[in-house]
Amino acid sequence: MFGIGKRVGKPDGRRVAGRVAAGVKERIGFDSMLRNGCAYLGGDLWSASVVFTDVNYQLAPEVYQMEVIDRWARLINMFGANERMQVGAYTRTRAMDAILADVLMGVRGDGLDVYREDYDRIVASRLESASRDAEVVKVLTVTIRETDRGRAVARLNRLANQVVAHMRAIDGCEANRLDRAHRLALLAEILRPGEPFSFSERDWSRRPGNPDVRDLVCPWTVDNRSRKQLHVESLGSGFWHRTLWVSDLPPELSDQLVNALCALRERVNVSIHLAPYDRGESRTAVRRKRAEVQMQVAAQRRKNIHDHVPSEEMPAALEEQRDQLDEMNQELGSTNQRLVDSLIVIGVSADGEQELDMACRTVAATVRAQACGVEALDYMQLDGLTAELPLGNNPLPMKRTLTTNSAAILIPFSAQEVMEPGGIYYGSNAQSGNPIIVDRRSHMNSNGFALATSGAGKSFMMKMEISGVFLRRDDEVIIIDPEHEYVPLAQAFGGQVIKVSAGSDVCINPMDIVLAETGDGDPVRDKTASVVAMVGALVGGVDGLNAVERSLVDRAAGGLYARYRDHGSRMPQLGDLRDMLDASGEPAGHQLAVALDAYVTGSLSGFNGQTNVDLTNRLTVFDVQDLTGELRTFGMMVIIDQIWLRVRANQRGGRRTWLYVDEFHRFFGNQYSSAQFKDLYKRARKYGLGVTGITQNVEELLDDEDARLMLSNSDTLMLLAQTPTDADALCDLLHLSSEQRNYFTGVQPGCGLLKTAGAVVPFDARIDESGALYDLYSTSFDDGTNR
Repeated sequence: MFGIGKRVGKPDGRRVAGRVAAGVKERIGFDSMLRNGCAYLGGDLWSASVVFTDVNYQLAPEVYQMEVIDRWARLINMFGANERMQVGAYTRTRAMDAILADVLMGVRGDGLDVYREDYDRIVASRLESASRDAEVVKVLTVTIRETDRGRAVARLNRLANQVVAHMRAIDGCEANRLDRAHRLALLAEILRPGEPFSFSERDWSRRPGNPDVRDLVCPWTVDNRSRKQLHVESLGSGFWHRTLWVSDLPPELSDQLVNALCALRERVNVSIHLAPYDRGESRTAVRRKRAEVQMQVAAQRRKNIHDHVPSEEMPAALEEQRDQLDEMNQELGSTNQRLVDSLIVIGVSADGEQELDMACRTVAATVRAQACGVEALDYMQLDGLTAELPLGNNPLPMKRTLTTNSAAILIPFSAQEVMEPGGIYYGSNAQSGNPIIVDRRSHMNSNGFALATSGAGKSFMMKMEISGVFLRRDDEVIIIDPEHEYVPLAQAFGGQVIKVSAGSDVCINPMDIVLAETGDGDPVRDKTASVVAMVGALVGGVDGLNAVERSLVDRAAGGLYARYRDHGSRMPQLGDLRDMLDASGEPAGHQLAVALDAYVTGSLSGFNGQTNVDLTNRLTVFDVQDLTGELRTFGMMVIIDQIWLRVRANQRGGRRTWLYVDEFHRFFGNQYSSAQFKDLYKRARKYGLGVTGITQNVEELLDDEDARLMLSNSDTLMLLAQTPTDADALCDLLHLSSEQRNYFTGVQPGCGLLKTAGAVVPFDARIDESGALYDLYSTSFDDGTNR
């Protein structure tokens, strides 16, 4: 039994914090670590580590998978003969309390806590039923041999930068070099799980004497008296640990080994050590081995002749070895591949001996399911633990020689999880069962789409997101609702419902302007362009306004706004624009005035007047169900124009705005409304606006080139159940695989595929029917809430 972290005591029995006894600390795998994360392992060996994120490999199209494997093979080929790499996947226990504290809303005493409590109940229950209480951290460690410290640091810096560049070239992968603080934190989480870790470079530099960073990560004791397991203790708690190694690999390796191990509920760490040969040395080694095998073949032939057996008859193992060497020699001669010495070790941890035995049986069965052999290390458990750690140190003598392509099949990528700090709950991952938590604010843009057939649950999903935004944050939410679906939600949350129609008492002045706006452009010029577009949508017909008509409307609107700005008269109205056009003296102006007359004094005059609604509520629903006929497009454009004024006001006040547009496809039936929405979509990010388009008419949306462009450039896409035709079109546009397609075809309402900030995960957003939120979200006719 060796004391790794046994505290050194004073004569009176008190402990001296921060010091550890000599013992296994010297065998844990490194001697010291520099501030930049370079570790000295002893024996002229140095290492540095790069942490990288997962990519959506398992659900990706086959052509994408082959591209990832090819890039991974090129990364392996990058290393020289005196350089090694270690790929590690480390199970890190997640602090569920910290996750809950980040996601749950709590109570605020504003009359809406019944909904917050129900939201918290839903999220907490999903977190409790998550498939794992851990996440997998993936690290690539590079090791070099160098006698001089300065040259070692320079080489490691260059090599680590090359690794980061190669990793980031794999679509969706983020890679970053680990400095000393983060590298020590990871070691502490492996060796002292559950124990708080803190490290400050400033405080560390002020420590007297020559402090040893190993004191910060080593456990108190490690009992290695058993030949097949260790007992590790630290700070009053401990765990049992066993290191296994993959003792046999099949002729055809599978790319599922790492993925299968990382998906287990057990606490598993996987490390793959790779040590490439030089290309010339690779050919020499294969030829030497072939010569040895040929000698064995010759000896077997002589034995066969002596035993009166056909001389060509060979043992299956020898025949297989000869064929593999012939194939390997051909590969090395015709490609840029090299030989790579490999070793795969698997560390398994548990709270008790019986639990450890059960976990190891599960791990062994998983490895054997991939046609691999697996054994526990006999009397080498401490060396096995060293080989597991993200240090690039492998004291074990076992190895298996592979080609670069074979080694690349041991791909470390599997599937993505999305748990973004400060995010909102979006359901559970249909693959892993873990919660999906997304913060759209942290993405390149906050725009998104929700696409589904009727009854697939898109409104339910959107109401869940809106609830998360409204109840948890101080952001403002605006909804354009053509089907009266979001009115109950607004009423329950104390929001404002603005019913817009030709005969409504509500009036929204399409000529409203805010001259005090700051930012890009001239407000008069921008508003004038908006008025030209709205008039074009109202009276321009299929072909829109011609050049003369556009010029006349532009001149008339500009004149009205100049007069308003210079003389402070009342806000211009649609009737003022009609009068100005009629007074232009141009026949085209008179015709435009006549065309506008029906919308000024006739039965369709609901938009001629001063705005009489308050748009300062934090949740506003524009109910446009009764906005029909020729006023539909114009009315929605007027609403978008008012929303833009609100967005600018929120921007000045430091508040983020979220706009949800149901039946989004309606904006693309008219050139003016299409152009207006495209402009809004492009400018949204700069002004703190997140736009979400919601539609069941996917085919109509995909027929418009601008809409397709917006769809492909959105950072968040929620694809619920689709028709086969629409699913094929979306797969083609978004480059989705047939496996991913299966998650949004033939699925239950509330289930689908979420594409967010590069990650693509299948989701299940269904909730139980017993809570207050379900009654608000449901639009089922059978639930009595279909309005």
